[in-house]
Amino acid sequence: MWDRTMMGKSYFFLSLLQASVSMEWTINAPLEVTAQRGLCARIPCHYSYPSHLNKITPVGIWINDEDWNSQSIAFYSGDRSRESPKFRHRTRLSGDLRDGHCSLVIDSITQEDEGPYHFRIEFIKNDRFSFFPVTRLRVSDFTDKPSIFPVETVEGKTVNVTCTFNTTCDGTAPTLTWVTPTDEPLSVSHSVTQWGDSLTYTSVVSLTPALKHHGQILICRFRYVTVSSEQTLTLTVQYSPQNLSITSSDKVNNSWVSIKEGNSTAILCTVQSFPESNLTWRHLGVTLNRTSSNNELWLEFPQVTLRLTGIYQCVAENKHGTAERTVTLTIEHSPQNLSITSSDKVNNSWVSIKEGNSTAILCTVQSFPASNLTWRHLGVTLNRTSSNNELWLEFPQMTPRLTGVYQCVAENKHGTSERNVTLTIEHSPQNLSITSSDKVNNSWVSIKEGNSTVILCTVQSFPASNLTWRHLGVTLNRTSSNNELWLEFPQVTPRLTGVYQCVAENKHGTAERTVTLTIELPATHGQRLPVIPLAAAAGVVFLIILSSVICCILKSRWRTDRPPVDASRTVTREESGIVQMRERQMQEERYKMHRTRSETAQDKGLKDPKTTLNMNQLHEDIYANCPMEDSIYANV
Repeated sequence: MWDRTMMGKSYFFLSLLQASVSMEWTINAPLEVTAQRGLCARIPCHYSYPSHLNKITPVGIWINDEDWNSQSIAFYSGDRSRESPKFRHRTRLSGDLRDGHCSLVIDSITQEDEGPYHFRIEFIKNDRFSFFPVTRLRVSDFTDKPSIFPVETVEGKTVNVTCTFNTTCDGTAPTLTWVTPTDEPLSVSHSVTQWGDSLTYTSVVSLTPALKHHGQILICRFRYVTVSSEQTLTLTVQYSPQNLSITSSDKVNNSWVSIKEGNSTAILCTVQSFPESNLTWRHLGVTLNRTSSNNELWLEFPQVTLRLTGIYQCVAENKHGTAERTVTLTIEHSPQNLSITSSDKVNNSWVSIKEGNSTAILCTVQSFPASNLTWRHLGVTLNRTSSNNELWLEFPQMTPRLTGVYQCVAENKHGTSERNVTLTIEHSPQNLSITSSDKVNNSWVSIKEGNSTVILCTVQSFPASNLTWRHLGVTLNRTSSNNELWLEFPQVTPRLTGVYQCVAENKHGTAERTVTLTIELPATHGQRLPVIPLAAAAGVVFLIILSSVICCILKSRWRTDRPPVDASRTVTREESGIVQMRERQMQEERYKMHRTRSETAQDKGLKDPKTTLNMNQLHEDIYANCPMEDSIYANV
């Protein structure tokens, strides 16, 4: 531009100089013109001549030489056939010679068109004039390109894109065409505008861009006879955040990220959007990290713990919309917090169920990956599941034999955990039994008089029973919620003989059992006689009394019938021996009779004594009252 300005100024001064020399013959033309190969060259020219020639038609001639040369005529207005063949049909004047316009236009410039050009004007009667200095035409490579004016393109909204090409050539019009990435038919309009010597060719295309067009190329192509060029525009389609994705240094599987407890990890949120989005990481409604105008954002965890488990949300936002996505962070760890629950209440690892009812026990654990759970009892596997953090153990009907310890074991690749529960069956008192430090035989306990003893009452029940010892309707001992109760006798006496009752009672029922306590008394003749029931003893007493009465009557009669005994008479040794022998025989006979009757009474089932008697003592007490021969037995 600076060179052309200087040349214009030089040309102006030369024109003034020429005007002063040639009077009214003047010209206004540049010293140098540059044209691009393939386009047109325009040498601007404006001249003046003497006024007396105004009514005469001039002939304008352009010579491609520094002097007149008929072989180098580029343009001849009077006879176009005189033009040099290389210029024929390629040159013309821009404007009317009679108005002083002498600009030369050469279409389709080639390198051979370079050189000096000067203008010559001719009138009749030999009025003619050649204008100098010459104008030099230079030909450069074709470099001009059309211009595309970018506009804001938003996904789904129709826009008009404009392409223009400026030229000074007013001859053959160039063509402007479009190459677009859209599949839809193009809507294109063309127009030409002129500003002075400059022409502007304009083409407008209407587009409805989609997301797939973002980053693709839009082309405006210029073509002019022998040359062409094009201008490209990369479409920047503005759109809301799309294709938001979450990745991690650990594998992301269906929006889940699993990290081993104690390890570190990082999670990346990326999105496609234009303009770029503001990204935010949130957890439980709290913002953890944020970035502006950047389509990616990291969330880092230097050391993961179980409390970090949960859902994390990435939100992307720009002026056209919002997108979000969540990822669940799970921490891989060994089984923890194993717990056992039941449809019945679990109290301190105990479950109580009423006999006959049904129940189910649930074992749950926290672990990742999910554990293999197993229920065991007495070393036997009852139930098992794989990769599930809960397992039921069902009992359709409870029986006492199901009582015991049940074990739940949870296991995954990181470790093992276990827990026990004791299953107890609530039932009424059962299997009540009575035992003693002395032998219990058919609910009878025999203890030697003067000894000590204890009697134990035990029962099976749940919950534990309230136990009571009773005798003759009187409560002797009692305990609460205990399945055993002792009854102690520091020293047994005959008055303790009798029936003792143990009663067991809980909320589900009652059980009872009796034991008969008999006291063994010392027996005569080195023998020990068993204690007999009161009824049997009464019968024996009656028989003994009856026999004693009979004996007394007989003795009285015998004493009446025999002759009187002389009191002064001395009993001989022989008589004394006879009397003693007879007395011993009578005692043995009476004892045998009494024992036989006693055994007979016992065999008849008289086994509920209220008290006990010693047979030897009984017969001595009764016969002590029987009258005897004092004079005889006193000396025996």
